[in-house]
Amino acid sequence: MRDFFRRALALFCILCLLLAAAPASAASHEALQQQVDAICTRYNAMGVSAAYVRGGAVVDTFASGWATFRTDPMTADTKVRIASVSKVLVGLAAHLLAAQGVINLDAPIDNAIGFYLRSWSAEDVITPRTILTHTSSLRTQPTASGVYDSVHAILSDPNNYYAAISGDLKHWEYNNFAFYVLGLALEHASGRTMDQILNAGLCDAICADASFWAGDLKSPDLVATVYNEEHGVGLSFDEQVVVHSKGPAANGSVFAGNYHISARDLGKIAAVLASGGYYEGRRVLSAQVAQSMCSYLMQPVPSNVFYQGEPLRYRADMLGREGLIYHTGSAYGELCFFSFDPQRQDGVVVLTTGAQRSGKDGIYGVCAEIAELLYASH
Repeated sequence: MRDFFRRALALFCILCLLLAAAPASAASHEALQQQVDAICTRYNAMGVSAAYVRGGAVVDTFASGWATFRTDPMTADTKVRIASVSKVLVGLAAHLLAAQGVINLDAPIDNAIGFYLRSWSAEDVITPRTILTHTSSLRTQPTASGVYDSVHAILSDPNNYYAAISGDLKHWEYNNFAFYVLGLALEHASGRTMDQILNAGLCDAICADASFWAGDLKSPDLVATVYNEEHGVGLSFDEQVVVHSKGPAANGSVFAGNYHISARDLGKIAAVLASGGYYEGRRVLSAQVAQSMCSYLMQPVPSNVFYQGEPLRYRADMLGREGLIYHTGSAYGELCFFSFDPQRQDGVVVLTTGAQRSGKDGIYGVCAEIAELLYASH
């Protein structure tokens, strides 16, 4: 009798998961698609793709406009450069390697990157975690090369550090260059490229085709042209797909914003994090890593409305939800949004090119409207 009830409970749980992940009806999908089209038109976007996830699965996808104008329509499987949302994947790689014992997130990053960082003070210790939270003392370097030797030279000069103790939230500053450093350190410590780390740790298990080097995608032909707000070309198809990895710790510049992925596949990653590590009923990510990706500092970032995570953020009272974990990205004309609700275990990702840049509190209007629509409608 006990076995009977145990089996019955297991079947009930599976049924709940299936119902939670059931796709929207054709009628409701079409109504939502029309609203997404209208938002795309209102913001004069060249192309938009989006995914809604729930119950550890991608429930619905939407696309509007062009991946390449008058040549390739935008689809949910179009590969889009996701700008600073790429940092979420660097963070995932860091937590994967920490769980494997390859790196220590709270040890000096010198140990991982393979050389000594000559900071302004011996008391200042830069760790992977301080980079993930944008609280390291590293100065931003807008024009820096990401080549390993060049980064080594920059970090050997005490003038390239702020006079601040790393890890202090009052010195928070968003820092692309710091993610060059972190990405190089992760690759150097593991002896693997970032793609290899992420593919082995998650992407292969969920059949996600994504890469920091667009030329290394399984389907590079699906890469979207990036259009700017005036609908000029920000990054052409050819400029993107010519980029290939040159091996571990070769060039860190891609790690601040060069990840290429479709809305469907990025939605899979959101689904995994929102569900605590599950995808379509299978555990594909450890509870430890999933929980770490959802953690954030217990005080808000000064002069901002969010709490900084590693590197995701948490913001209360957002887009009609009690709170969302999220990250944004923008460059060359891309406006991107990655988000999930850890309480309801659902999420929305939105990828756009060529849209008018507007919004509030760092959330781009085109992304916010689509995300709020999908959160409210499912």
